[in-house]
Amino acid sequence: MFYDLVFAAAISQLSAPLEADYSLHGVVRYAFLLALVFLAWLGYTTFSTQFAVDDVLQRVLIVAQVFLVAVMAANATGPLSGREAAGFGAAYGGVRAVLALQYARVIGLPGTRSVVIRRIGWLVTAAVVWTASALLPAPHRYLAWCLAFLMDIANSWPPSRGTIVLPPGAAHFPERFGLLTIILLGEFVASVMRGIESQMGWSFLAASAAVLSLALGFALWSCYSDGATGWETRHMRTNKHVVQLRIWIALHFLLFLDIGVLGVGARHGIALPPGGSFGATDQWLICFAAAGAILAIMGIAATSERHTTPRNSWLWFAQVAVAIVVLGLAPVASRIIATALLLVLFLCFVGQTALLLINQRAHQTRARLRVCN
Repeated sequence: MFYDLVFAAAISQLSAPLEADYSLHGVVRYAFLLALVFLAWLGYTTFSTQFAVDDVLQRVLIVAQVFLVAVMAANATGPLSGREAAGFGAAYGGVRAVLALQYARVIGLPGTRSVVIRRIGWLVTAAVVWTASALLPAPHRYLAWCLAFLMDIANSWPPSRGTIVLPPGAAHFPERFGLLTIILLGEFVASVMRGIESQMGWSFLAASAAVLSLALGFALWSCYSDGATGWETRHMRTNKHVVQLRIWIALHFLLFLDIGVLGVGARHGIALPPGGSFGATDQWLICFAAAGAILAIMGIAATSERHTTPRNSWLWFAQVAVAIVVLGLAPVASRIIATALLLVLFLCFVGQTALLLINQRAHQTRARLRVCN
């Protein structure tokens, strides 16, 4: 949990420039830096659930990673063309190098040697490119980043056989994702609190916007945990399970991105004058983030054994319809006050949770009937 909290602090730093530049450009920048923080977290999380290594040297390496993540956070607020971004990339390269050292310590274990050697090779190569990119001017640095980023993506998606031979912990791995989701929702609540601090007066609409923003965060968590059962144990027995795991991981990143964008949008909504409306750009971003979160949670549920595709497919089409309704609110920014939009978003997530719970119960009923027959 301490390790995850360090990453939460880094993600919180990424949100500061997004609050100042809440636009498509700001979201793209936020998404790129968030992807690096997520890959850094995912790398060690995967390792720690694959190998039960806990000695003095391992803790020293963890402290080194934590320090480098802190350096990433300290350099997360500047433009991508500046020296801060170069330091961010170099620190991330250091995180990958430390992870390579951690894998090198288990290279002698039987049955996993070839998989570990391949992973070390990708990590070291990417670490060199990330670190060297700090010495390049802005246009060339971007090309180096793209190359190193593709290396990290390839290393994060090993062949199916390698994942089956060396799977992440069936219970611990989803638990870590659930914990990070909770922490990021905590950052969502913190963003709402900063919005409350910026309120000059407490009218009924201003208080309603604050309450609805908090309720939206709770509805997101209930939808993920109760509805989609995102924390469910996952065993890697077949190629199908590996594919489902990869989709599940990618959807979590999209969910984390949407939570971050929604959190900043909720803060802007609370800071508006009572009865005020979002600007056109703000409303588009908020609606796209909310619809993306709905679809990401639906996808996470679809990869779960508790949500095997049911005969009543209307439950899945209904969730898509909810996302379409949210997107339909984007063009009417000037006709709906911020408080009303937050209320609609809250009700949409409550509705999706109800649909997913209905789907779970239908699946459980069919399972019991199969057992009885």
